[in-house]
Amino acid sequence: MKLKKIIAVLTAMVCLACLASCEKDAASSVSVGENSVGELITPDKDSEEYDLGSYRIDRNGIKLYYDDTAIPAELMLALENYFLSFQNGDLEAYKNALFPDYAERYDKYLRENLSDTSEHNGEYTLQNSFEAQHGNLESRMLSEIYADSESENNKGYSGKFEITRIRGERPSLTEGETEESKVKDFFSYLDDIFNMDYYNFVAENSDGFERLTFFIFAKGEDGEEHRIISETEIVFAKKDGKYYTFG
Repeated sequence: MKLKKIIAVLTAMVCLACLASCEKDAASSVSVGENSVGELITPDKDSEEYDLGSYRIDRNGIKLYYDDTAIPAELMLALENYFLSFQNGDLEAYKNALFPDYAERYDKYLRENLSDTSEHNGEYTLQNSFEAQHGNLESRMLSEIYADSESENNKGYSGKFEITRIRGERPSLTEGETEESKVKDFFSYLDDIFNMDYYNFVAENSDGFERLTFFIFAKGEDGEEHRIISETEIVFAKKDGKYYTFG
């Protein structure tokens, strides 16, 4: 995706840079702090990235766009680590990003309900689910590449991607909605498949929930940046100072 297309997507949302302090000049070098995220960078006005707003660069070189008065850096990094597990094909990193009980319970559910079915021959586990999600992200990248170019040279691409930018913001609430009701909605499918009030179980075994809406951009094998995830909501639970997700 060309930079102007990225700008069009990101600036369609509320400019998080206006919510944070945007008076800093673009940094010539990045100093990563104790939380693995650098200081706020505001691109020069003549930069192609100026309209994207201010960002921070983390230790992986990924540009993070978020309002640090509303979203902790650690939460953005938890989101990043979750998707880096797919980028790197790292099953253990994926498991570490999941709420521990969820990882065990969902693996058991998959083994008992999807193994030896018409769709899956043999045992189906959390690893299979991880591989399927990894493949889905690669398919998204391929779709974006093909949409941008019909070149015959693209046909040999595998869908490999390298995350370049992540934007996160707090989801809005409509009339009658509360944070609790939205999180409960998110957990409703887990309540069903686990046949229990899983929302209350996690609530009682964690220190609270966090919701985010996010976009993810990545560089494909064509050398261009593409949007592989757009305006998607995710829920984290915080336990012992660490953020975990479900999915």
